[in-house]
Amino acid sequence: MGAIHVKAHLSLLQRKLSNVLLLNAYEELPDPSVKEHEIPVRVLAEVAGYDSKDFAYLRDALRALVDCRVEWNVLGEDGEDDEWAAASLLAQAKTKGGVCRYVYAPDLREKLYRPEVYARINLAIQARFGSGYALALYENCARFRKVGTTGWIDLETWRDLLGVGGDQYRAFKALRQKVLAPAIKEVNEFSDVRVEMETQREKRRIVALKFTVAEAPAREPGMAAKGLGLREALGAEGAPDARDAAPEPAELIEDHPLADLQRRLLGFGLTEAQALDLSTEFPEGRVTANLDHVEAEVARGLAPDGREVKNVAAFTVAAVRGDYAGGAATPDVVRKAAEKREAAASAAQARQERTEAQKEAHAQAKRSAEDRRQRALADAWAALSDDERAGFTERAVARLQSEAPQVHRWYEEERDVGKAVSEMRPAVRSTLRSFQHEEMGRLL
Repeated sequence: MGAIHVKAHLSLLQRKLSNVLLLNAYEELPDPSVKEHEIPVRVLAEVAGYDSKDFAYLRDALRALVDCRVEWNVLGEDGEDDEWAAASLLAQAKTKGGVCRYVYAPDLREKLYRPEVYARINLAIQARFGSGYALALYENCARFRKVGTTGWIDLETWRDLLGVGGDQYRAFKALRQKVLAPAIKEVNEFSDVRVEMETQREKRRIVALKFTVAEAPAREPGMAAKGLGLREALGAEGAPDARDAAPEPAELIEDHPLADLQRRLLGFGLTEAQALDLSTEFPEGRVTANLDHVEAEVARGLAPDGREVKNVAAFTVAAVRGDYAGGAATPDVVRKAAEKREAAASAAQARQERTEAQKEAHAQAKRSAEDRRQRALADAWAALSDDERAGFTERAVARLQSEAPQVHRWYEEERDVGKAVSEMRPAVRSTLRSFQHEEMGRLL
């Protein structure tokens, strides 16, 4: 799968890397706990069709993806303006120990997980392209294979979609000769669609292009084997990428031989595209067994890592691909997500414990300081003469009357019946003692 209608000036290698990275991360995108995706550098290079050992050049391409501003979903299905958005293609990328780790911005992750915004691009086909323009043309035409046409799109938008620089090939004759004609030839020779270009003129000037899009004849025998090799390199299991032959979503599910299974998949929250993908990529028995497994796990409330199942659709996709019902080992993506969640939980628990310990230490220090203060005041009070204590008590009683009237009334009631201060109720004793010490502290 590859992002379509992306306005960005990407080289061929950058476009291929972008599609490989997206496919590698796709199933992790809806899981908010997975912030970073990873793929072995060797696998990334192999699947992208980069056979050089100069990985510095590969890193330069990754760096360009981080620096690259993309505008996606520029056009709707009918060729009219739709939503516009812009972001850096990769928020972060790094390589260490033979592994590439990369991050998508949060808002972009949501866009990238919308299957309806992406064409069904076979990486085996992608690997055959020798031109970035050809791959861009394929990405922007493949989505319309069932519609049969891209519709009229103005020439400047096509220049952006194909990644033609602002000052490059301004004359249409040069654009046709250097970009459009070679790209059309490559798409028709190497891909699973056939395209033809039509032009629209205004006052003898080309202002818009339209491509008719049709399915290519049956693919070459070698393509299936190559597709399987690429999918195995990314960790996929099973037969060659059956998604290439899968019908488009929505209108074809009803008449598909696996329509009942696909409708059941939809009931688990999957999109139509995901339902078509899983039902055609894996044997029906495997899909059914894993759906039964997911139902049982959801009823128990547990995922493979023992946590509550919160995203049933993502868990379903992982279960079918990982064949949980068949007892297959938990896939790396699930295991790593669980490990990250556990590490995050442990870190949060440690932070909470440190915070509580700091609070308790602070409270203990305050209690100790107050105890020392009270002992010092008691010692100072004991050292006073009777007349000095009487003077401070008089001022404390006056404060009782003005600041704590109810306590003062209790004081007077108990004094009138002959009680000593030490015999009065606790509220009177403590408030009076506090005021006595404060008055003493002001003068001493």
